Amino acid sequence: MACASAARIEKTEAELTASGTAAAKVVNARLASARLAFQETVEFVTQNAKAAPNDVFSGSVPYLMLAGNLLAGWQLARSLLAAEKLVAKGEDVPFMQARITTARFYAEHILTRIPGQRDAIINGASSVMALPVAAF
Repeated sequence: MACASAARIEKTEAELTASGTAAAKVVNARLASARLAFQETVEFVTQNAKAAPNDVFSGSVPYLMLAGNLLAGWQLARSLLAAEKLVAKGEDVPFMQARITTARFYAEHILTRIPGQRDAIINGASSVMALPVAAF
């Protein structure tokens, strides 16, 4: 499933590249970075789930945040592309401009968090597992 989702996101990235607008370029760069971080995270999870399950499970909350943020960013990127087409036709321009701005905001303020979430998942297990159960 992860590969299929990543492939769909890559398709949207190609559409953003083809658009060439300033907003599409910004969203594309952030979406691509987020997708790559997601793919690295999925690779970590699949390679370590059996050998080091506690390392994988300790990153479960950041993983859910990463995946959710990525998929929301992808959907906003798709809405940006649709909004650009409607703006070009002169349809509901103020509302469509707001959709474009929202997608760019999300890319610049939320998608930028995904590489950090990846790092917490891949490198953060030792600090999660450092406290004894009695400390809780």
